Amino acid sequence: MANICPKCGDDFPWYVTVCPTCDVDLVDRLPGPEPTPDVDLVRVFATGDAGLIPLAKSLLEGEGIEYLVRGDQVQDLFGAGRIGGFNYVVGPVEFWVRADDADGARALLEGLGAT
Repeated sequence: MANICPKCGDDFPWYVTVCPTCDVDLVDRLPGPEPTPDVDLVRVFATGDAGLIPLAKSLLEGEGIEYLVRGDQVQDLFGAGRIGGFNYVVGPVEFWVRADDADGARALLEGLGAT
């Protein structure tokens, strides 16, 4: 738990509860806008071809589309590893983007393979 002075904005260790400079109670976060709620993610691409993963990342990054990759780091951890392109225990590597970016991302990745 962070201890922040709402008056001066200084950070203090967890055991300090009152700002020594301002003499006010510390808070765990400063007042301000609420955090952004979770966004809806949509799967736009899935592949078992390890060579397409960096290509897909590069295309999405080039267009400024934020993405989440699921299953990339665990392909070789279970069973016999990659057989036929991907690990059958964890499935193919999947790319997920915000719902608002899904159509653009699908169009961008369309020529890479099956989704």
